[in-house]
Amino acid sequence: MSYTKITIRYAAAFFDLAEEKGIIENAFQDMSLFGNVCESNHDFVRMLQNPVINADKKKKVITHIFGTSVNAMSLSFMNLMIRKRRERYLPSIAEAFADLYQASKGIKTAYVTTAVELGASEKERILGILQRISNKKIDLVEKTNESLIGGFVINMDNFQVDQSISTKIKQLKKDFEKNLFVKGF
Repeated sequence: MSYTKITIRYAAAFFDLAEEKGIIENAFQDMSLFGNVCESNHDFVRMLQNPVINADKKKKVITHIFGTSVNAMSLSFMNLMIRKRRERYLPSIAEAFADLYQASKGIKTAYVTTAVELGASEKERILGILQRISNKKIDLVEKTNESLIGGFVINMDNFQVDQSISTKIKQLKKDFEKNLFVKGF
C-alpha cells in the first residue's frame, strides 16, 4: 500500500515509542486488532472520517470498543490522533505500523490469489519457494478469486507471478487478434 507522509511519521513515532517502552509485541497486536476492525466494519471507518462527529464522541467510541482489549499506550495513541484531528489516518497508520513491525522482524508479506483454496502441501511449497527467493520469513496471505479459473497469482513487494488460466486465455486472445497466419504458404 502507498502511505502518506503523515501516516508514515505517526506509525514510525508510535513504533519507536513502543519499542522504547518494551511493548512492541502488544502494540503490534493492538494495531492488528484495530486494522481488522477497520477492515471488517466500514461504518466504524466512516465514523472516524466524519468531521461532523466531535472528537469527544469518537474518543468514547474508541474507548468503548478497545478500552479493555488494548494496551493503555495504544489507546492513548488512538485518543491523541483523535485530539489532533488525525483520526482519518488511523487505519493507514495501523497498517504502516504492521509493515514496520514485520520489517523489523525480517518478515515479508506475500499475497497468493487462487481460484480455489490451497491445500496444506501447496501452501508449504509456495512458502518454501518464497523463503528461498527472499531469504526472509514469509507471511502468506491467501485470497480466492474464482475469475482466475485456475492457477495462481503471487504478489510480494514489487514482484508478481501470474500463472492464472484467465491471464493465459487473455494472452491467447491477443495473439489470435494479431492474425499471424499468412496466406500463400
